[in-house]
Amino acid sequence: MSRTIGRAAGVVAAVTAAGVLAGCGVTSDAGGSGDRDHRVKADRLDPSAFPRYGAPSPAVVPSVAPTPATCPRSGAVVTTGVVDTAMGRRATVVELTNCGTRPYDVDGYPRIGALDADREALELTITHDHPYTDAGRDQGPKPLTLLPGQSVKSVLNWNNRVTSFDPVTEGAYLVVTPKEGERPQTLPFRLDIGTSGELDVTAWARDLLG
Repeated sequence: MSRTIGRAAGVVAAVTAAGVLAGCGVTSDAGGSGDRDHRVKADRLDPSAFPRYGAPSPAVVPSVAPTPATCPRSGAVVTTGVVDTAMGRRATVVELTNCGTRPYDVDGYPRIGALDADREALELTITHDHPYTDAGRDQGPKPLTLLPGQSVKSVLNWNNRVTSFDPVTEGAYLVVTPKEGERPQTLPFRLDIGTSGELDVTAWARDLLG
């Protein structure tokens, strides 16, 4: 009697297991023709979904470079250099370059102004041949002709010393007029002029002295 019950239980377990396997969609080698085959075949795979080791990387399209400043209608463009802060003084070189296609004439000193962060004009006292132009660095005004691509330079000197309790406003822009009758060119520039407001400017020159 017990042997019969055990045999029956084994048959029930086998049938139950087969039903579970069929419900999960698992197909044995001896499965019937009515079962669906859920196995993925290699010929049905999308090859783009897998990495291609050793294949060349896709080409990267470079971003568009910023457009350089256009040449003014006058044919001359102004740029500024690095500020030298030696011995508590400040100095920088302003360069004027002929960016046009015809000769450009210049004579004398550039006209220099400054604006604060709100683009309000600063009160400046412009001097020439000041003692802190390093003993005759100013070569004086003289007519110069620049061929396309040639340039001249002017040196700006100032002191950032503060001698009062009055609030100090720094310059955020430099305004340079290359010569009389031309439109000024405005450049971002930090001018920590202190309380004196005194700025020394040398004449345009091809080469700087000292």
